Amino acid sequence: MTTPPFDDNPFRSPDYPASSAPMPPAPGQRAIPHWFTTKVRITLVASVVAALGLGVLGAMTIYWLHRSGPPSDGDCLYLTQERGGGIAYHSVGCGSRTATYKVENTYRGAVACAAGDYVRFRLESGTGQTLCLALNVRSGDCLRDVDDKTTIAKVSCSDPEVQDRVRILSGFGREEDCENADKVLTYTGPPSRTVCLAPPGENI
Repeated sequence: MTTPPFDDNPFRSPDYPASSAPMPPAPGQRAIPHWFTTKVRITLVASVVAALGLGVLGAMTIYWLHRSGPPSDGDCLYLTQERGGGIAYHSVGCGSRTATYKVENTYRGAVACAAGDYVRFRLESGTGQTLCLALNVRSGDCLRDVDDKTTIAKVSCSDPEVQDRVRILSGFGREEDCENADKVLTYTGPPSRTVCLAPPGENI
């Protein structure tokens, strides 16, 4: 066995392996701390994206919570009979087949609706508003249970349970123009209108 030559030069630089030798920064370039690795950068970017996502989600939640308040003018809904004799409202889009009523006017407190055949609905909690509801129909619609505000519904005109077909006239109080109608509803609006309800076999 041979002994390697002894190097007694104290000023010799250590021999680093090529893979681990530290590289000095280029002139004019700041050195990046050793802890700011690719993994750390990916983690930071993911954290920022997650924070932005939570911010957007929070904004959407606040918006929808705001929109879930009491109905306002132009909103649509339907009514149901609750246990104990109370009546509840359920907000829906005005284009929905279940949207049997439209909020024509809202008032603070216990206020009477304008002249006409409005369904007066008082909110018992929160703002205590009074809602004045008009039938949400168009000419040609067919209905069943027209005498019950909690079960009235739009149905196909060929449905065996159909009771009346709708015809709408411009102007308030035109009952005499609703020929063959077995029920007439008038609303001051705007727009003012008369809703004629007659059996679907009648020419209205």
